[in-house]
Amino acid sequence: MNRAGLAVTVANVLRHTLVAGVLGLSTVVGSHTVHAVGESPALAYKLHCMGCHLDDGTGSKLGGIPSIPGLAGHFLKHEKGRLYLVNVPGVVNAGLPDKETAAILNYILKTWASNDMPPDSPPFTEAEVHALRQVKVDDITLLRREISADLLKRGVDLHY
Repeated sequence: MNRAGLAVTVANVLRHTLVAGVLGLSTVVGSHTVHAVGESPALAYKLHCMGCHLDDGTGSKLGGIPSIPGLAGHFLKHEKGRLYLVNVPGVVNAGLPDKETAAILNYILKTWASNDMPPDSPPFTEAEVHALRQVKVDDITLLRREISADLLKRGVDLHY
């Protein structure tokens, strides 16, 4: 790891530790990620996702960060959409265990995407997240473009 990468990693660990400490949570440092003991999915979202997305799930066009509301649920309309959501860079880089990843994804979908997802969409499970993480995704941008093009043919526009 180069100096810049190490500095970012250290800064992220310190930021998460500070946030958890301010919130009065017990923390455990490991694998460059700080997990609060017993954190709820809502708190986990704040600790692990708000570096890119805001408290209301919005992103930033300038930063190329998509908003969750009005977008994320539509991915569940595609056979590769669940694979995509598990492999979004922020999800991958959070370094969370499968169970916590499933809980955060379910929180996000329930909170901001329930109107856009198919009504029969099952929640993510620890086993499903584990299985999807075993599927090699060589190019997440290419996967997103493939899903977007397929859904656009069905009248669903995923461009942000």
